[in-house]
Amino acid sequence: MSNAPQSVERALEILHSFDAEDQDVSVTEIATLLGVHKSTASRLTAALVQHDLLEREDSGRLRLGPELARLGLLALAGRSLLDAAHGPMNSLAAATGETVTLAILDAGQATTIAQVDTPHIVGTRTWLGRGTPLHATSDGKIFLAFGGASLPSGSLRALTPLTHTDRAVLRLELARIREQGWATALGEIEDGLHGIAAPVLDAAGSCEAALCVSGPAYRLPQETIPAVARACVEAAAQIGSQLAGSTNGGNGR
Repeated sequence: MSNAPQSVERALEILHSFDAEDQDVSVTEIATLLGVHKSTASRLTAALVQHDLLEREDSGRLRLGPELARLGLLALAGRSLLDAAHGPMNSLAAATGETVTLAILDAGQATTIAQVDTPHIVGTRTWLGRGTPLHATSDGKIFLAFGGASLPSGSLRALTPLTHTDRAVLRLELARIREQGWATALGEIEDGLHGIAAPVLDAAGSCEAALCVSGPAYRLPQETIPAVARACVEAAAQIGSQLAGSTNGGNGR
């Protein structure tokens, strides 16, 4: 029998009850699961929501929150990558004034494991723990160009009218990305959202992650993209050099 307080046991039981991606439950269902009154279940879930371990949908139903995803991804990615990325990500965010994210390739998607938010009201969104399709995002294209990732079979989903779904066109774009060293996605995953990304390469030249700057099109117009891309490439190289230093120092990942 566990010595943990009953409230902790119940909170863990709630979290462990989620066994499918995008699963959602109601407070009433949680009360039934725990065998407690609905008011008790409501208090427990409210505490989990407050700490982002659960999040409440517009319907009032609950699903796993971004903080739980972030903690899991810390274990998946390893501390050295996140430690190496911390300083360059903050500097890049300060220089561009936009949201900066770090993603890894996981289960055929670009999954965000770290984020520095923009100070602007428009553009603030939590990407942590979210997986995005490779063909429609700048960081996803980095994994296709540098990380050995492959496009899924079948037709590619158009998320906006600007999403590139023609494989021949994408192959040409990926060749250009490899040549210039950075990728863009301009309104391809969400209308009016621009993203610029660069690869984080380790000492062996393997793509460990993708560093991305994203923001609304009116703050990241076409003419600013080359300068933002150069800043992103430089920050990604800084992260990669720190990874190389960590590996050479014998710490490993």
